[in-house]
Amino acid sequence: MNIAIDIRSTLKKMTGIGNYTLGLVNALAGIDRENRYYLYSYIRPFDFKRRLWPLPGSNFSHRVDRLSFNPSKAMRDVDVLHTSSYDMPESRFYSLVTTVHDLVPLIFPQGYADDYLLKLEGDLNRVFSESKVIIADSINTKNDIEKMFPGKAKRIEVIYPGRDESMPEIDRQTALRKIKGSYGIEEKFLLYSGGMDPRKNIKRLIKAFSRLKLRHKVPHKLVIVGTKGKWAVEALEEITKLKLTREVIFPGYVSRGDLNCFYRAADCFVYPSLYEGFGFPILEAFVAGTPVVTSSNSSCGEIAADAALTVDPSKVDQITDAIHRVITDKELAADLVVRGRERSGDFSWEASAGRMLELFRGN
Repeated sequence: MNIAIDIRSTLKKMTGIGNYTLGLVNALAGIDRENRYYLYSYIRPFDFKRRLWPLPGSNFSHRVDRLSFNPSKAMRDVDVLHTSSYDMPESRFYSLVTTVHDLVPLIFPQGYADDYLLKLEGDLNRVFSESKVIIADSINTKNDIEKMFPGKAKRIEVIYPGRDESMPEIDRQTALRKIKGSYGIEEKFLLYSGGMDPRKNIKRLIKAFSRLKLRHKVPHKLVIVGTKGKWAVEALEEITKLKLTREVIFPGYVSRGDLNCFYRAADCFVYPSLYEGFGFPILEAFVAGTPVVTSSNSSCGEIAADAALTVDPSKVDQITDAIHRVITDKELAADLVVRGRERSGDFSWEASAGRMLELFRGN
């Protein structure tokens, strides 16, 4: 069987979908040496900035489209094509399997133009009708699809992504030295990693941090890792208003290696998102052995299970109290570390790839 994987998301600054695609490809290479894999990418002529990832196995090869975005033409010899994008055209040559990570723009439309939302809804309707199988990252995303597009998807399967096993095990003191040397952060700190759009709930996180400082005089800084983007203005205004300019640190976008150090050096990882399709940072913190405070809603509670303190993300005092419990109760923090590492074992790329391969074979 000839299987194609759309890897376009790995050719730019890596975020959740790129990491998902890379994890899936590497895991398939680890379990399947019989089928032939084509890693599909579209690179414009004379674009020398994009770099293809090394092939993970002898039965893998790149299929680069440089002239025109026409995967149907490029994939005439393919039986199944997997993608996490919604722009793949229908083809009589292959069965389309699409992963839908979330429906964020439709559930939280703030900041999205009306014409973009209209196009997205149309693209999703088309994808649901053309895909043999829809893969949802979580039960939460599957439920959202069924609620917002009733009867449109032929078949929806929930396949959890795996944990990131590329982040090496390092001790906390080594991580602290790295953070101090590269970013000048010497104090204890709380960590958030992710975007800054409204659904990420950064303003309430900052308010909760302010209450920690005022009520409990905690010595911690708040470190917010990730690209600032246009929504950073609101967060910065909140920080200025609450007189936290010297207490909140923005390292910006950091490498995976440095992010690993931030997780392992933090006293608590806080992820009070209002909505997530999966919530990779929760899993990353579990792997790193960092106690987690996160939301009880959407997929955050689903992924965290009983391995984190979960809160109503709309309640600032709940966020404040949960963080305070974690950083002052050593037994609780230690228990959350153990539970988090155990919970991370439920998310294996090998298991995910195995289920995905079964679906490919069935189409």
